[in-house]
Amino acid sequence: MDASSPPPAARTVRTSKATALSEAVALVPSGSFVALGGLWFHNNPSAAVHELIRQGVEGLTIVAAPPSSYAVDLLIGAGAVRTAYLAHVSFDHLGMAPNFRRAGESGEVEIIDGDEALLLGGLMATLEALPKHPVHSLKGTDLLRRSPLAGSSDAFGGADVAAPAAMAPDVCLLHAQEADIYGNVRYEGTPFCDPLLAKASHKVIVCVDRLVDNDEIRREPHLTVIPGYLVDAVVETPYGAHPCASQGHYAHDEERLTAYMAAGRTAAGWRSDYLEPYVLRPRTPQEYLAAVGGAERIERLASVVS
Repeated sequence: MDASSPPPAARTVRTSKATALSEAVALVPSGSFVALGGLWFHNNPSAAVHELIRQGVEGLTIVAAPPSSYAVDLLIGAGAVRTAYLAHVSFDHLGMAPNFRRAGESGEVEIIDGDEALLLGGLMATLEALPKHPVHSLKGTDLLRRSPLAGSSDAFGGADVAAPAAMAPDVCLLHAQEADIYGNVRYEGTPFCDPLLAKASHKVIVCVDRLVDNDEIRREPHLTVIPGYLVDAVVETPYGAHPCASQGHYAHDEERLTAYMAAGRTAAGWRSDYLEPYVLRPRTPQEYLAAVGGAERIERLASVVS
């Protein structure tokens, strides 16, 4: 043994953070403040959100990176959200997010409106250990006057400088492409705001398309985007972003997302035609895959999405 190596009794034995999806999501009690990763149709934590709904979690406060889409709209439609800090929610070229729009119009969910700079500024304040984070880009906009997130502080230059308060979610739900059992997470594309959400949150749950050996992580440490010390649970969930895309693995499912939009024309139709057959009835990710046509169908998506 090398003279510089600690004696065997002094070595720290790392504990695996790999767990079942149901056990990981059990870390999210009703009433939690939840951050949702991904952006538009990319890397949505879909499998984790499905499980949240199946476990009957409710009364959530949520925040998501702008622009957000499926995961946010699904949670709102399922009645799991009480308050939402959001900048933009839509289904991109497919149209407006049906459940988000209904909830905003009816007042069923308290929508705290802001823009990207306000939301990310609140998260940045947490990372900086500051009560507020200065945002200069709102000068001349109505958000500076109307958004509850904006605030103001003379400490940052006066009333025309927004100062969103520190935002620290209880739990962050992410989807990435790879991780090891210790929670070292790798992305095969841009991670968007996921690292910021993870750093600002008290707990982090990551679903990945595949688990890789720790030796592989150690061989290329520069590829690790979110280090294991930030992660509380990691779940191997192949196709866990579906019907959204997982970068480098599969494309978004235009057909299923279009069907989601069609079902969403009415609240009752959405529950009967989407929520029940694709979220509540399948009890596991494997049953969900069977309901949407199987893994082979998802693998073919890249060749038909322009």
